Amino acid sequence: MDVFREIEALEMELVDPDTRKNVARLQKLLADEFLEFGSSGMVIRKHDVLSNADFSGETNYQLSNFEFRALGDKHILVTYRSIKSAVEIAYRSSIWVKESGRWKMLHHQSTVVPSVI
Repeated sequence: MDVFREIEALEMELVDPDTRKNVARLQKLLADEFLEFGSSGMVIRKHDVLSNADFSGETNYQLSNFEFRALGDKHILVTYRSIKSAVEIAYRSSIWVKESGRWKMLHHQSTVVPSVI
């Protein structure tokens, strides 16, 4: 599998409600140093994600417009757009790092696109 398609599939997996409730899978997908700047303005670390996994809602996201940039041999930047509802659109970026032969998300940021009135 092409590495960019692999990262895209992992991004899709991370927004799947079943994955968001699976602590063991999240443990494997997120780097120990994982850090997120959420669209809420909150800073979220790996332990925050793992401790809230059981309470994740059934939110469904549509992801599109993926773009990738290799940042050396072991890091990839991915940017894309997410739609949570007709009025909840965000631009997202993630940095993935290859550790022990598998890709893990190291950093994520979500920026809400303001509604046009």
